[in-house]
Amino acid sequence: MMSQKIVLFVLVIASFLCVASCSPPSIDSMALQSGFEASHVSAEHFDVAVCLRGHGPVLRVYIEGDGKAWLSKRRPSVDPTPENPVAFHLASIDPFSVVGYLARPCQFVCDDSRRNCRVPVWTSARFSEPVVADMDVVLETLKSRAKASRLELVGYSGGGAIALLLAARRTDVDSVITIAGNLDHAFWTTLHHVSPLRNSLNPADFSYRLEAIPQIHIVSTDDTVMPPTVAAKYVGRFEDPQHVKIMTVDGISHGGDWGAVVSEVLTTVERSQ
Repeated sequence: MMSQKIVLFVLVIASFLCVASCSPPSIDSMALQSGFEASHVSAEHFDVAVCLRGHGPVLRVYIEGDGKAWLSKRRPSVDPTPENPVAFHLASIDPFSVVGYLARPCQFVCDDSRRNCRVPVWTSARFSEPVVADMDVVLETLKSRAKASRLELVGYSGGGAIALLLAARRTDVDSVITIAGNLDHAFWTTLHHVSPLRNSLNPADFSYRLEAIPQIHIVSTDDTVMPPTVAAKYVGRFEDPQHVKIMTVDGISHGGDWGAVVSEVLTTVERSQ
């Protein structure tokens, strides 16, 4: 009788986790409202939700943040889909002719599309080699669909780390813009006294590959999650940081409204090209 109760308890918990992990906000409805076409791209390890609007030689791609990775300091989430998808909102208001959006692995997916979705994917291994390699495959697919030859990458929070790690292994990236980006996670975890991301690649370790790529890193003095010191630490790793700039603003929290600031930066970048 006791063993039957244990089995029943396990089945109930498993059922709860399945429901919890398979009811994310619909990327399709969000995309439709913003003029995007939404789909999923299957790479080696993960199925990644993507959106695309337009076709042309230059594709500007927004990369989502870490999402709901943790429920509390000690309790990880069962589904990292963001409640406030900042990068998607920024993509949706961008008037550029060709705009793409990449969710992170295990965001906006459910059922069979959640293959390999385990807690480390959005915690300690959020920037791991399998994650970055799959994101690279997905980015290439989106580029092909857009009929583009060049890329501009815009990453929010942890998406900023992914943008830099992708740029470090590609030759078609014209610029990288990050918003509250996690540019040096080793420094960041030490700063917040949290567990190191032991299974993750660190953008700061690839400064030698990124030195020639124009970069603007937008930070806010009111961002307590990703304070300006993180970007400063990253820039300090460059021998010649002439292409790497930090733009510091006030009054914006980590998950706040970055729209006006990002639009201003993008306008400046476009005028300089």
